[in-house]
Amino acid sequence: MAEEIRRIRLAALDPVEREWLLAEAFEAGASGAEENDDRYDPEAGPRAIVYATPERAEAVRAALLSVAPATATIGPVETLDAIDWSEAWKEGLEALEVSPRLVVRPPFVAFSAAPGQREVVIDPGQAFGTGAHASTRLCLEWIDALLLGEPAGPRRPDRVLDVGTGSGVLALASVALGCERAVGFDLDPVAVEAARESARRNDLADRVDFFTGGIEALSRETPVFPLVVVNLLKREMLPIAQAIASWVAPGGRLVLAGLLEEDGDEVLARFAEDGLQLVGMRRQTDDIGTWIGPCLARLDTVSTS
Repeated sequence: MAEEIRRIRLAALDPVEREWLLAEAFEAGASGAEENDDRYDPEAGPRAIVYATPERAEAVRAALLSVAPATATIGPVETLDAIDWSEAWKEGLEALEVSPRLVVRPPFVAFSAAPGQREVVIDPGQAFGTGAHASTRLCLEWIDALLLGEPAGPRRPDRVLDVGTGSGVLALASVALGCERAVGFDLDPVAVEAARESARRNDLADRVDFFTGGIEALSRETPVFPLVVVNLLKREMLPIAQAIASWVAPGGRLVLAGLLEEDGDEVLARFAEDGLQLVGMRRQTDDIGTWIGPCLARLDTVSTS
């Protein structure tokens, strides 16, 4: 059904600020967003567009204005022609083949999985983190590699903690690839409900636990995890770095994403304070910059894995 939609243009020279503003827009009720640096304004910087229903548009803009730094520009609410929004946002979305062992796809995209290849079906209309973003893909690649269980590598993890789970894709991919259990949490109750629905859709609900809250809500009776994955921006990650590190088991791995290359030294130095050392790095470049996916380990003697 065609419906009216509102548009708010924003511009931010700092790519991390732009990612943060888009996250704030979704928190305030935005229906969708797109980034396109072709709309570059030499004075305002790279642009993004936020979409919202007529009922939520002004609230979304107000939320953006309340947090926007001085270097960002937030445009007015604009009215677009009525479109079938429920279908239009699906255009261009494809299955993501992470490896010969794993593919992530939306429910409306057909894909012929190879023998032995596991599928994780995620509805991209409900929450962040469906695999399309470079940072999510970096996490998925590390999960695939660590769960492959090569003899020369670390012990295959049997439990994973997904910090800031979003759509739940990282936790679900872990158990789909053979991890026995996964725990994921997020501050956004809508994201958590979407993750639970995805677990049911993928017949994995009996092996994952999702809850709404922060890392402090984890019970200390819970054993530490051999694999912890964190896909957060630097400004969200660093304040809870010590807590994150405390959940990595001896000999365990910590996979980080949501970081641009220029964030690397500061973030790695912070986790080194808690005994976690770099053992591997993955990178992916997009229009924003080069995203990094470091893998850290709690080891007495560090060797690259």
